[in-house]
Amino acid sequence: MLHLQKQLLLLRGYTSPLLCSFHHALLSTAVSADAALPGKFSGKDYLVTACGLTSGQAVKAAKYTSHWKSPSKADAVLAFLTGPDVRLSKADISRLVAYDVRILNCGVEKTLKRRLDIFRAYGLSTDQIQSFARFAPAVFRSFNIHERFGFWIPYLGSAAELIRLVKRNNYLLSSDIEKVIKPNIALLRERGLSDHDIAKMCVPNSRMLTMKPKTFMATLARADLLGVPRRSLVFKQAVCTTMALRMDTIESKLNLLCEILKCSKDEVVKMMRMNPVLLRTSVDKLRRVSKFLMTVAGLDTKYILSRPAILMYSLKSRLVPRHYVMKVLREKGLIREDKSFYAMVTIRDEVFQCRYVQPHKDVLPGLAEAYEACCKGELPNAHNYGC
Repeated sequence: MLHLQKQLLLLRGYTSPLLCSFHHALLSTAVSADAALPGKFSGKDYLVTACGLTSGQAVKAAKYTSHWKSPSKADAVLAFLTGPDVRLSKADISRLVAYDVRILNCGVEKTLKRRLDIFRAYGLSTDQIQSFARFAPAVFRSFNIHERFGFWIPYLGSAAELIRLVKRNNYLLSSDIEKVIKPNIALLRERGLSDHDIAKMCVPNSRMLTMKPKTFMATLARADLLGVPRRSLVFKQAVCTTMALRMDTIESKLNLLCEILKCSKDEVVKMMRMNPVLLRTSVDKLRRVSKFLMTVAGLDTKYILSRPAILMYSLKSRLVPRHYVMKVLREKGLIREDKSFYAMVTIRDEVFQCRYVQPHKDVLPGLAEAYEACCKGELPNAHNYGC
């Protein structure tokens, strides 16, 4: 009898895997049905319908909207951002929310209006505020935006300059000013650059000041290795170049130019000190342009080394067309034999045509048309020019 009672107790406490699976299936179905009930608020659906996000974007943002019970707070945020104070478009809202959905969790009075007051205090127009919403939306939630504006706007000279840089790199407004920005500025000041120089350098190289200081020090060390005097105008070009290139890439380019121009490494390094940006030119272009200059234009190594910028011009739209005109004019005795090709290459197109094409259109009918065809790559024997 005792044995039978024990067996019954075991059976009462036992649940088979089949029964467990059935129970979980019922529970899951109940939850799904509850979510699909009419009137049940869905944050995911709200992001799609009200904010213009895709389903995929809405799913990724779900962890920030799962606590929503109603759309009231998000509605208030959207009403403020699209209202008369900010006037964001639907496309702006979509971009802003996709970038930082947490803005919909902000309080309008405690957060957004206070941020707007800061923007206005720094003299930002509505258009400029819209630019920040498009390119640096985190400023609407940043608790220390006053500190960041207080540093950047005076340093750069205007809010317009800050927006110009933020469009390229919005990390300017999130990087630590004391631990990252100011140490990097100090490194450049040590090399003789003024704040005006630094601000101008930031336009094409906006991540320069947001790099880790140790990484930036290595970049500056590579610029020093090129031997460019620190206080020279060219040093800025050297810094911008070494930001884009590793040391092994620089070494490879230097060796390649030694091979192409048939000169020593010291001669190539000396040329680079004149024009460090040349290092950013592709290997293929360096080969083709060098070949054209030496075999077609008849320039020697010494001429090219003393005028490195000539290697950076477009073969198709600048070097070939202008050499064609120079060749024709020489054959007709209309320019001196020793006329500098470099002088003809570096001037603007309007000036070139005014000096070398238009004055000879009566003597050489069709020259203007031939020059225009050359610029389009339609020269009949263009293959002879390396194009």
